[in-house]
Amino acid sequence: MSILSTKSLTIGYSEKNPLLKNVNVNIYDGKLTVLTGQNGMGKSTLIKTFVKIIKPLSGEIFFDKKNIKEISQKEFSKLLAVVLTDKFSSENFSAFEIISFGRSPYTGFFGRLLDEDVAVVKNVAEDLKIESLLDKKFYALSDGQKQKVLIAKALAQEAKIIILDEPTAFLDFNAKDEIFGLLKKVAINKNIAVLVSTHDIFSAVKYADYLWLMSDNSLKTGSTKEMIESEKYFFPLKNHLTLQS
Repeated sequence: MSILSTKSLTIGYSEKNPLLKNVNVNIYDGKLTVLTGQNGMGKSTLIKTFVKIIKPLSGEIFFDKKNIKEISQKEFSKLLAVVLTDKFSSENFSAFEIISFGRSPYTGFFGRLLDEDVAVVKNVAEDLKIESLLDKKFYALSDGQKQKVLIAKALAQEAKIIILDEPTAFLDFNAKDEIFGLLKKVAINKNIAVLVSTHDIFSAVKYADYLWLMSDNSLKTGSTKEMIESEKYFFPLKNHLTLQS
C-alpha cells in the first residue's frame, strides 16, 4: 500500500528555475525505495520537501491520503522519521541517549523516559544487534556503528516511514552492504516504508524494490527490474548483479 504520494509536485528554491516539476510518485509499505543520481540534481531537496523542511513550490504531498499541510508537526513526527547527512550536534551522548531521542514525540516537554520508552529503545537495539553499543559514547563508534544507532533512533520513533539521506556516504564497501541489507530487513520485518538517497548504484540495484533516478530536471521511477531493463544509466550493472526478489 502507498503510504506517501505526491501530486504534480514541483520543488526547488526558485519558481523560475525549479529542480523538479510535476512529480507523481508513491512510497510503499514494506518496501525499500532508493533515490539515486548525480550530485546537484536535487535529491536532498526532494527529501527535505517530503519531511516539511522545505515547502514545495507547487503541488501536493499526501501521507496515507492526507495532505501533509493538514498534519501538525507533532503528529507528523510520529508518522515519519528522518536521518539526514548533517553531523549530530553533540557526539558526547551515549548510543542509548541518542536512540532515546527518537521517543521525543511521546515523552512530552521534559523528555522524561517512562518504562515503556526504555523498553522500546532496548528492543530496537536488540533488533539491530547493537545492545553492546548502548553505553558507549557516540564519538567513540565507527561510522558504520553510528549509522546503525541513527537508524535505531528512527525506529524508536515508531514511524510508518523512514527517510535517509546518503546514510552510507562515508562507509567502506562492506559497511555499505551491511547497512543496505539492514534497511531492507527493516522494511520487510517491520512493514515500514523506507526511502534512501545514495550514490552507491551497486547497493541500490542489489537491495531496492523500487528505484528513482534523478537527472536533468526529471525523476524516472519504477521497479528495480524495470529500471535496469529500461535505463541506460544502469546498463553497466546488468551483467554483474543478481536482483534480489
